[in-house]
This record gives sequence, structure tokens and C-alpha cells, in this order.
Amino acid sequence: MSSFSNRSLALIAIISVLFSVVITSLLIFNPFEDYDPLYVSGRTLYIKSYEPLIVDEYRYLDLDNSQKLLSAPEGKSLAILNIEITNAASSEIRIVSDENSSEFISKDGFTYMPIDPSSISKDNMKNNKDSSYPIWGSFTLNNMERAEGFLLFIVKDTFKPDKFAWIASDRVLISFD
Repeated sequence: MSSFSNRSLALIAIISVLFSVVITSLLIFNPFEDYDPLYVSGRTLYIKSYEPLIVDEYRYLDLDNSQKLLSAPEGKSLAILNIEITNAASSEIRIVSDENSSEFISKDGFTYMPIDPSSISKDNMKNNKDSSYPIWGSFTLNNMERAEGFLLFIVKDTFKPDKFAWIASDRVLISFD
């Protein structure tokens, strides 16, 4: 009777080890849950970024319902980065989005700071597709509130995005492939 118990225990131990190796391998090489590499959390903020749009001109509808046109200076392009900022803290957070709030790093090592869209915008009367609002200025986000919009960067024509860093009120780093 004792040999039957020892064999059973040995068989259970071998099956358990094999089962744990299979489960561990699945978790490491093929996780059950896909994650979005452009959705990153800091200590208090979650920031979701979309692939940047590199254009010469960009039209958007401003908060006062006027159409605005952004045009890149000669030899430059506009990098439009749509983002969502979510406050995951238990209290309200004051967000300041200005030229010191974030930076966009290119693959060639240049760092670009956001600029105020109103500094280069022109009124426009064309009725093209309206895009999101710029995230610019200061605002307050309560717990689990989200702000959506775009940041504007003036970049070289050869710009290839590498990293986006949100450095105001939290530190969040998003890498682009």
C-alpha cells in the first residue's frame, strides 16, 4: 500500500511540475491579455497616445466653434499627437499643458517641445473634417476624469518619432516603433 502512495505522489509531483512549466511559458511568451504599448501609466496619470500625424497643414474646430488652420513653416512639418490623459489618483489634479509639459524625441536624437496652436493658427472657412481640440493651458481633472485632444509640435521634415515624454505633474514615457 505504501508503494502505491509513493508512486501516486511522484506522478502528481511530475504532472504539477510539467503543468507549471507550460503555464509559465504561456504567460511569458503569449500573455493572455494583450496590452497597448501606447497606453502607459505614471504614478497618477494614464496617458494614451495615438500614432502621430505628420502633415504640412492641419484643420480643426476650436472651442469657440471657429475653424482654424495650422500651417507648418517652410522646410518643417507639423506633428499632431492625439492623446488622452486620465486622472487615476483619488483626488483632483491640476494639469498644465504648455511648452514645458512634454517632449517628443525623434529617432535622430532631436527633442521637440509642444507649441501653442493659437500662435500659428489662422481662421479658415473650409468645411473639412473637424478634428479634436488642442490640449493647451491649465485645467483640473477629478478622479477618473479624462481630457482628450492633440498636442502640436513643429518638427523637421525627416522626423521619425521615437519617444513621447509627459513631464508635467507626472512622468510618463511612451515609445513608438
